[in-house]
Amino acid sequence: MQRALRKPAAALVALFFVLRAAFRVWWHEPRMDLEELVGKLRASPTSSIPLDLDLVEAILERLLPVLPPWRTGRCVKRSLMLLDLWSRAGLTPRFHLGFLEAREGRTGHAWVSSQVPVSRSTAPAQSETLRL
Repeated sequence: MQRALRKPAAALVALFFVLRAAFRVWWHEPRMDLEELVGKLRASPTSSIPLDLDLVEAILERLLPVLPPWRTGRCVKRSLMLLDLWSRAGLTPRFHLGFLEAREGRTGHAWVSSQVPVSRSTAPAQSETLRL
């Protein structure tokens, strides 16, 4: 986040794109099934404004608990927003869901991948399992 202090204009652009992705996910999520939503977010037009993806992801991580939609798990919310953000950055992201049968029910995790290495950031320390 120190970079955001050195580049306030880039931080504002990144914040705008994160808030826009949150709004798009919040708006479309209750109106579409997951497959349609992923297709819609993946079809986001490429931005003419260059994005600092490390800064975008840092801002997303900081704001994730307060961003809509609030009834989805952290990993699903993050993955759907990253799907939109990476598509706007010109990447071709893929949305993944993984499930595991356990004694207490099924648990799952969502993540996004891309052919191009996107971030040097490490995975968050908090648990992100999705209980079904």
